[in-house]
Amino acid sequence: MRLLGFLRRFDALFLALIVAFGVRFGLSWNPGYGFDIGVYQGWARSAVELGLAESYTQQVGGNMLPDYPPFSITMLAGFGHVYKFLFGVFDLDTMSYRMYIKLPAIFADVLICGLLYLIIKKWKGKRAGLTGAWIYALNPAAIYDSALWGQTDSIYSMLLLGALAAWIYEKRDLTAVLLALSILTKLQSIVLFPLFAYIVLTSTDRRSFLRFCVTGMITTLIVLIPYALGNVLEEVVSVYTGSVGAYSNVTIGAYNFWWSILADKGWRIQSTTSPFGLMSYTKWGITLFGLMYAFILWIFHKHLKNTRNIEALMYCSALLAAAFFLFLTQMHERYLFPFVAFGVPLVFISKKIAAAYWGMVIAFTVNLMGVMPLTFIDKAAFRELDALDVFAAGTQMWMFIFLMIVAYERYAPKKRTTAQ
Repeated sequence: MRLLGFLRRFDALFLALIVAFGVRFGLSWNPGYGFDIGVYQGWARSAVELGLAESYTQQVGGNMLPDYPPFSITMLAGFGHVYKFLFGVFDLDTMSYRMYIKLPAIFADVLICGLLYLIIKKWKGKRAGLTGAWIYALNPAAIYDSALWGQTDSIYSMLLLGALAAWIYEKRDLTAVLLALSILTKLQSIVLFPLFAYIVLTSTDRRSFLRFCVTGMITTLIVLIPYALGNVLEEVVSVYTGSVGAYSNVTIGAYNFWWSILADKGWRIQSTTSPFGLMSYTKWGITLFGLMYAFILWIFHKHLKNTRNIEALMYCSALLAAAFFLFLTQMHERYLFPFVAFGVPLVFISKKIAAAYWGMVIAFTVNLMGVMPLTFIDKAAFRELDALDVFAAGTQMWMFIFLMIVAYERYAPKKRTTAQ
């Protein structure tokens, strides 16, 4: 009977994973954002034909040089080698290669389903874990970003979520490895690094902390070996240094705080501009995000010291991911993606919190559609409803404020009152 029950639960999870993959792969024929897809195809091809290191200095066919960290290129190279083995030649115009290049992000989405199952199961039980896996499997924002657009945000989000899961299951070395791989995949992963720095420092002794740091450093060195041998570490470093300030707009399609007050003008205003003759938009964004980050950590700090408090850890991570997208300048529309994954456990706290989560997910999906519409319906909606983008941005802000208020009431340290 126990074996039968296990098989039933396994079948239920396996079905969720199969559906997650099937839905995404079934939609991957869509051309998506042609420029982005073409760039990824070119990076994979060049990494195979020229080598990992050489692909950082030149590209086959005049493709743009990589502006992604090395582990992203390493993964694309791995998929590229498999594609060449199967098909023999790279043809960027074929549907098969377009669908294939979306597979890394699709596989990452499937793994996110499994990770959410593990996290939520440990907290709320197996049935809730399965529900969480299904929520992400059919999540419209995740499907749109990975399968339709063809973006890779799910990959670094998966690594960050894996680090959270490893920490929850007390696998400290694995946590360090996954954190290192995440920052070697996309710079945006840095959003959770201060959080992990806090929980590692406050919940481990000095020896464990040093081991954690050394494990992450060793992981980084292993990934960088082929690039070091190819003498392109300077180019790799420039990917990180060049990412900050690479775009000069207040917002780059992100329906966030800045869009809610500037609308599409934010896409045309330089982030170095100083409103009211004071700090620049960039400095205002950094200040707001820094204050918000500190406030969120203060709300949760007592609960984060308890590694068993899964609810607080995931709630805190989701809020930090949202604050990163909402308040910093130069944000792309896709940078809310980690919230979609980290926020799934919030659905199980209360109905009101679940509604706020879905409100942000729907607004995020609208944001993606506004930047990359798929059909004439999408285009007509934004053409006829002039304020739809501002409404979506406002929705993001109000839902975030609501989640912050609930977090404060639920987790913030309470002042002790003396008996009269």
